[in-house]
Amino acid sequence: MKEPIKESLSRWSIDRLQFLLAHIEDFIDDEDRELRERAREFSVADGLDKIEKLVDGDPSDPNMPRRVLDRLTAFYDSGLLLQRGPSSENPGWWVTDLFWRGTVFHLELRDQVVATKIVPEVPPLQVNRTPATQLLEKLNLKFLSPSPEAGAYLLKPTPSLAYVLVSNLAAPWLADHIAHTHRLVNKCFIY
Repeated sequence: MKEPIKESLSRWSIDRLQFLLAHIEDFIDDEDRELRERAREFSVADGLDKIEKLVDGDPSDPNMPRRVLDRLTAFYDSGLLLQRGPSSENPGWWVTDLFWRGTVFHLELRDQVVATKIVPEVPPLQVNRTPATQLLEKLNLKFLSPSPEAGAYLLKPTPSLAYVLVSNLAAPWLADHIAHTHRLVNKCFIY
């Protein structure tokens, strides 16, 4: 039985991803058809305030950051998983995974995007906000912005892990949505 795309661990190149998203209506093979249908039917979910925990598991599990990202896909238009290089040879921040309209894409190693310039030193209790288009343009990932008005929110639950979540949610609901997300993400790694 074919594994769903959402749970696929296949790696994607930035070129392939940009092409796919730009031409999403034109694809006809099974994997891309499934992606096109999911993207067409996608709408941001609410209800984060009713969730006690995003994922279960040990915070030191190396798959925990991806599992958290996967769980957040329903609640945001797009997002990025940023990880700090593990060695002194590679100390910067890198976009290793991203999601768009409910589907996660794991980037091939050669296509991981340097993100050191966008990750400030912030404590886990702080959320940084910036216009999504401005932030994504710096990473050459502007195609992930749902609109010029969308905001990008940086959450950094550990010194070597950060999430950028892009939302076009209206202001009356946005503050609570971000606050609940922040609490749930920190709960996965800190508590």
